[in-house]
Amino acid sequence: MKQVYVRLAKDEELPLMAKWLYEGRAKNRFDPQIFLKKQVRIYVAFNETGILGFIPVAAVYLVESLSFRPDVTKVEEAKSLEAFQKVLVNEAFAHNVPDAFFCTYDEDVQKFVQHYDWKPVTVPFFNLHFDDLQKPEKE
Repeated sequence: MKQVYVRLAKDEELPLMAKWLYEGRAKNRFDPQIFLKKQVRIYVAFNETGILGFIPVAAVYLVESLSFRPDVTKVEEAKSLEAFQKVLVNEAFAHNVPDAFFCTYDEDVQKFVQHYDWKPVTVPFFNLHFDDLQKPEKE
């Protein structure tokens, strides 16, 4: 098997990426809006046969693991989330971040956030937790 390398894409390679994104649109979740924010780094996988593929990586916010005081009412929790969303939107615009994702199992929270423009994501979502990549050394 040939060695595969990865580097940042060159400007002149972007039309090829666009062509392949369009050809593979049935199986990818490509959103051209991510490029308008200029927050995407595009990587190229290649070997001696040429370019194998493009891997766009966008900066996003991930909201997860809510932690409210046990006696907080549903109204207080909702008001807190509503206030937080205003901060989140301002932060996103200030840092040119195109998207935020909300990760929760709480069905009440899922219903609530959908009233505030959050859309359910209907694609598989996977996690790479970087600290898990290296196991601690045994003594």
